[in-house]
Amino acid sequence: MAKEILIVEDDADMQLFYKEILRDEGYNLTFASSGKEGMSRIQDKMYDLIILDIIMEEPTGDRLFAMIRKDPNLKNVPVIFSTVFKKDTYACTKVLGNVSFLEKPFRREELLNEIKKNLQNQKTK
Repeated sequence: MAKEILIVEDDADMQLFYKEILRDEGYNLTFASSGKEGMSRIQDKMYDLIILDIIMEEPTGDRLFAMIRKDPNLKNVPVIFSTVFKKDTYACTKVLGNVSFLEKPFRREELLNEIKKNLQNQKTK
């Protein structure tokens, strides 16, 4: 069964990048172009993985992440942050625990490896 991935990304070029790579890998993708739309999508459906841009309209990605982790039904869903900044820039990584990061620009292989790692870790929880 194909894994369901929500991608919260406000950049149309990045959305296209994800589509080209991940649909070929057999993942079912849902896109949201803002934090608000992302939260709406999360409330409508359960996802196996969330890829979350940090810099976007309110709520920003780190705030959306905090909301996800506070929800008992969502707190164990793997999240990968996608950002142009270094991981250590965000306090949420220290406060809210284990988070995966992809620093833009990243390569196809980096994306696929990070997704596979997170989905495998989800199975062991």
